Amino acid sequence: MIKIDYVCGTHPGKVRERNEDAYFADPELGLWLVADGMGGHQAGEIASGIVVQEVPKAIRKGESLAEAIEGAHMIIQVASEQVGGAKQMGSTVVALKLDENLHYRIAWVGDSRAYLWNGFELKRLTKDHTYVQLLLEFGMILEEEIHTHPSRNVIVQGLGVGGGAGGSVKVDELEGSLSLGDTLLLCSDGLSGEIRDPEIAEILSEPVDNEERLARLIEAALAFGGSDNITVVLVTPTRA
Repeated sequence: MIKIDYVCGTHPGKVRERNEDAYFADPELGLWLVADGMGGHQAGEIASGIVVQEVPKAIRKGESLAEAIEGAHMIIQVASEQVGGAKQMGSTVVALKLDENLHYRIAWVGDSRAYLWNGFELKRLTKDHTYVQLLLEFGMILEEEIHTHPSRNVIVQGLGVGGGAGGSVKVDELEGSLSLGDTLLLCSDGLSGEIRDPEIAEILSEPVDNEERLARLIEAALAFGGSDNITVVLVTPTRA
């Protein structure tokens, strides 16, 4: 028998007045996700709230992860018009669908990330939809310059961003299989933007349970500045 050990947590950080992040977790549905809203004046909270409401609803109807995310994108676009044309109202998303055979699918839009920790090394699974990621791919900056680049927070696509009906979004996806003891980490950029991958790996390597790992990850992001909302989800299959 396999048990899914998972924990979720969010913190507004030290600078933001509102927490525009949201998360969802349902092991029976095999679905976990993190959404990072943007837009200010409650627009970000509305957008991320739509994501955590609409994606699970669509999955329960039998839609694929990508279809569910595309549906949330369109609903946010409509909602942005209904709240006074908040053209920058939007959200990132990273979502995990895990089946009983420990096969996973991850889909994302924006700069919320998924990582795989196998007990020895940390692998970043997702690629940020950001301006600095494009600069990196074109060889215009180095990896170590990303964390200090003045445009590091500029995303090139998000759910609902732009307002108005009809605009599309490209959902990136990947799939793989977990082994017992592996951990999938989903997070908003409030974590990955403050602490770098080696620090994340160091925390995940510590011989503590997921509750303590979660606490230490959020504490580290706060210690390094806490300039954004911080949301973390950890999912680990274990033997029951």
